[in-house]
Amino acid sequence: MLKFLLVAACMAALAATAVALPLLRDRRSRLAGAAAAVFVIGAAAALYPLWSNWDWHAPQQGIAPTPEVAAMIAKLEKHLEDQPNDRDGWMMLARSYGALERTDDAIVAFGHAHRLGGPKDIDATLSLGEALGIKAGGEVTAQAAALFEEAVAQAPDNPRALFFGGFAAAVRGDRELARSRWQALKALNPPPEVIDMLDKQMAALDAPPGGMGEANAAPVAAAAAGGAGGSAPGGAPAAGAAIDPQARATVNLRIAPALQARLRPDVPLFVFAREPGAGGPPLAAKRLTAAAIGSQIELSQADSMLPGHALAAGKKVSITARVSFSGQPMPAAGDLYGEVTYDVGKDGPRDLIIDQVAQ
Repeated sequence: MLKFLLVAACMAALAATAVALPLLRDRRSRLAGAAAAVFVIGAAAALYPLWSNWDWHAPQQGIAPTPEVAAMIAKLEKHLEDQPNDRDGWMMLARSYGALERTDDAIVAFGHAHRLGGPKDIDATLSLGEALGIKAGGEVTAQAAALFEEAVAQAPDNPRALFFGGFAAAVRGDRELARSRWQALKALNPPPEVIDMLDKQMAALDAPPGGMGEANAAPVAAAAAGGAGGSAPGGAPAAGAAIDPQARATVNLRIAPALQARLRPDVPLFVFAREPGAGGPPLAAKRLTAAAIGSQIELSQADSMLPGHALAAGKKVSITARVSFSGQPMPAAGDLYGEVTYDVGKDGPRDLIIDQVAQ
């Protein structure tokens, strides 16, 4: 679903750009209707990983450009080599990269547009923040949160800025500010789907600590200190959070010899633990690179993705290691992966062999 939303939104932008390219600079008013659609689709796409019970194992098809799209992108890249100060060109290129799931390239291109447009370029600011969130698997990272705050400061009535600014506030624990921003957005009469999202998130802000509502209201923040509780993924726990030293899982990462030739050391590698058959986010997760294969990896409560949803001694889990050639948390055909069952608090280091190819 995430891939469908991203591709649908970005490919629509590509098609519109190809048709309306001569009109973009002089007739911006025609983009008002498109902006509303991008807000709804972009918001749903960026936040889908937070609210869905996604399946990390289900393979999905990758995106390959048609010859026409590839030629258009190549032409745009050449144009920007000659005219690197074309802000609109960088925005078009970034969205094109996004359609092809080249998220890192999209971030670089959005970054160029953001620098050229300056603080008042709300579209570039928010687009860069959303791209950073997509790269982080739906997390509101510290960098993304800063961009959302920048957008709200510059345009306090901008619907997208209020939408994502609310999550930036919720991540750092400022529930009242999150609520006020979402209430301000509701006052702008957004589509019913957005109102429903906002109502659910504001209700979640009132949930008791550790409840499922709070988990929904606090997207994972890779480097946001002082969040709504629990721990920052991949880092130290938040102040006051107790870590159970027995709640650990350790695996020795290996790869089957037949798959060794497919690896590059810089390819992203996701290692995560979840309860077998359970939906929703993993209990613990790390984002590494394939260079970590051959070493020992430990998952603990410090790697929890959501407050109150973590490894616990006595819990049996399934640990998966997946080499993601797309660079995204969502699985794709051609990814390499392996699995092993683990009894937390009882098992010692176990071998986890990457020996399967997603179809």
